[in-house]
Amino acid sequence: MLSVVVIGRNDGATLPGCLRSVGQALASIRHELLYVDSGSTDESLPIAQSQGARCFRLRTTRTTAGLARRIGTQEAQGEYLLFLDGDMLLQPGFVETALTVMEKSGYDGATGIRHDVYERDGRVIGENPNYYGCKVRREATEFGGAILLRATELNKAGGWAANVLTCEEAELHARLIKHGARVVELPVPMIRHIDRKRDNRGPLAALITPRRLGLGQALVNAVRMRCLWALLKRERIAFLCWIVDALCVAALCLGGWRSVWAIAAAQALQLAAFGLMNRTRGFLGQKLLFVYLPAGVLSYRKRDEGYDAWVDASGGTPRAASPTE
Repeated sequence: MLSVVVIGRNDGATLPGCLRSVGQALASIRHELLYVDSGSTDESLPIAQSQGARCFRLRTTRTTAGLARRIGTQEAQGEYLLFLDGDMLLQPGFVETALTVMEKSGYDGATGIRHDVYERDGRVIGENPNYYGCKVRREATEFGGAILLRATELNKAGGWAANVLTCEEAELHARLIKHGARVVELPVPMIRHIDRKRDNRGPLAALITPRRLGLGQALVNAVRMRCLWALLKRERIAFLCWIVDALCVAALCLGGWRSVWAIAAAQALQLAAFGLMNRTRGFLGQKLLFVYLPAGVLSYRKRDEGYDAWVDASGGTPRAASPTE
């Protein structure tokens, strides 16, 4: 059986479409639907329950996407687990193709083409029809919150990290790699992602955000879970840039203005490398890692893993207490 774990917070505008897309795409596949809520103040929970999902609500106010997915994993009963966010629409045919490839080729997970749609005030203001640029079947070098995994391999790797603010996908991928699991990326449409946040922020707010603390927190968790080398390989570009910038700061402190030309050359080479990788727009964000990476290490905190089955206003859903960390 397939378990679909949808997570969300105040996704009432997109959640109905998300859950309907699951029902339509999996009409011929035996599956269960779970929804884990991270403290919504809108109608997300009643919406999910009305569409047949088993609903759970986190107790903590310091939530993370990894924590919600971890709870969904604990409650899921399927052999395969499909994780989605409440602003994603599952595309027909992906799951069938992915399960076939996983069974025939021995992969333990699968992801596909992500089509991003950027909205502002209900209007589409931009699209990215292939976010990861997947054109051929390949070993996945990265994946986002939409991922299909074997439950046994996910649990063997330790499950989703509850305490990592962001970059929890990279941290999980590192642990999967360490345990010998393989994830395939398929040139098959998987999700349509409705992004209502990215283009509602100004350029400065998009760069200066606590979300960038996640890589430092992932680093702490990788040390704790003994998958540091796998994470370093998985995020090698980010960490190499951080090392170069740290060396530049050290050179400036030790060599003074005499080292300026060497520092300028190092930064120019970095910018050129980003240009060759078509990631020039991410160059400034990478520079901010010099601050955010150590800040993320220092801000790592454990989250309460307690949760409850959701009880509607009429008391129709029995309350079930869960184990806490």
